[in-house]
Amino acid sequence: MKTIHLRWLIIAPFVVLALLAGIFMVLLSSSTINELAYLVGKQYIQEVENRTHDRVKNFMAPLNSTLQINANAFQHHPEWMKDLSSVAGRFYEQAQPYKQMTFISVATAKGNYLASSQDPIAKGKHNLAANFVHQPLVMEGFEFDPVTYIGNKITSDPTFPYDPRTRPFYRDAERAGTVVWSDIAPYYGHPTLGVGLSAPIYDQHGDLLGVTATSIALVELDDFLKSLTLVKGAYVFLAETNGNLIASSEPETLYDNKQGFFTRLNLKTHPNPAFQQAGQYLASRSQTLTANGETYLYFLRPIELAHNKTWIVGTLIPNEHHKNMLMGYAKYLLFITFILLCIIGLLGSIIAHYIGKPIKQLNDAANGNSLERIKSLPHPLSRIDEINSLSHGLTTMATDLSDVMHNLEQKVMDRTALLQGENESLTMTSMMDELTQLYNRRGMNLAIDDIIKKHHRSGLPFVFVICDIDHFKSINDQLGHTTGDAILTKTAHLLKAHSRSNIDIVARYGGDEFIMVFPDIDLSYVLKKLNTILFKCRT
Repeated sequence: MKTIHLRWLIIAPFVVLALLAGIFMVLLSSSTINELAYLVGKQYIQEVENRTHDRVKNFMAPLNSTLQINANAFQHHPEWMKDLSSVAGRFYEQAQPYKQMTFISVATAKGNYLASSQDPIAKGKHNLAANFVHQPLVMEGFEFDPVTYIGNKITSDPTFPYDPRTRPFYRDAERAGTVVWSDIAPYYGHPTLGVGLSAPIYDQHGDLLGVTATSIALVELDDFLKSLTLVKGAYVFLAETNGNLIASSEPETLYDNKQGFFTRLNLKTHPNPAFQQAGQYLASRSQTLTANGETYLYFLRPIELAHNKTWIVGTLIPNEHHKNMLMGYAKYLLFITFILLCIIGLLGSIIAHYIGKPIKQLNDAANGNSLERIKSLPHPLSRIDEINSLSHGLTTMATDLSDVMHNLEQKVMDRTALLQGENESLTMTSMMDELTQLYNRRGMNLAIDDIIKKHHRSGLPFVFVICDIDHFKSINDQLGHTTGDAILTKTAHLLKAHSRSNIDIVARYGGDEFIMVFPDIDLSYVLKKLNTILFKCRT
């Protein structure tokens, strides 16, 4: 009978088992890698979608809230429509917190027009526009004056005939009889898109008094998408339901300018083939599409805005990105598995001195709960190539794991800092009155405690003022709580405007009662301020 060496008897079964295991793992990996890549890609896309969705909702919210506030105010104060100069200060102050708010305007049925205007690109360039100051229906630009509101004429601004009743924002609102969106279009002379809302104003008999409107520049949404850190070859876009682009992560412009005629870019006509394919499937929530030989995971998510307006955010990510990443891990795992099986097969044919000692070193390092011990393994560890290869692989893996752990620690620190900031924001929110954005009773008590402590330490004086709104209950009963809220808000703005920023305390104590605290200040100065406030309230 033919005999065989014991070494081959030991090695052969392990070699066969190693081959079978490798084949099985390859088949298993190939059948699951696509599903895993899809799940990983989907999770990534959902994170991008959520960030974009929240950003758009928060960005667009002031457009509607400002319009509703003004529409309600004009509805309850139709006399304001007779003298638009009186609301210039209101519009100017409303636009101050929102640098993206390009226009807050009102137009009367007689054609008078007033607007608070901000440059859509040069933020902070803020002025007023009116067509009734010097000549009827002639538009002029004016500086803001805190006393007279409409200040000096801006000579550098063009003067031109302007009848708002012929403009789309007025006609659309008049025709619809309710709040209506304007078409998204480029601003004249500015490389950015804008969109607006307008609402009709009626008197108690149902007659049209005019139209109030707001407009917002969308350049910040485009900048936001371009600032997103995406995987190579991925795209994000924001579009209307018909495919017209609003913003995208691509550097190309969002519209064509041919001989002074602007045309919005549509996904179907976009220069990017991936966008062209995406434009064919604007109703699907998720699917796979191919462009330029690249397969993409394509997800759509609607963004519901006020007044039945829907935008969509689309994300395309190369399917091969996560697939190749997972395939690399799978190959690395197969390689390590193969080396381990080879080492097991060699155990029966190699002298214990060559196998036992290096394997013990590897075992000690692997079970030492220390990556540094693995990284400090000597090279070469043994005269056996497979053991040295295993040592090299473990050392490389330990180095990679050290880098991963370092990155995880940094991410934990970043997340901790973020949570701390959010906690501080929540604390501040709990101290503020939601309607007037002044201190509430809790915030006032905390702030006054600090002032009293400083008074006890340094002896510095402070003045404590309690004030309320006369006949406020009658206002609520006769004109409604919306008007009451508007008066409270305007009173809060007035008190805040005549206090020292970050020094004096202005709080809503409850109902129509307000409290002002002036630390380290002369009583005569406070009385002068209070008289100014009383004068403003009467006027």
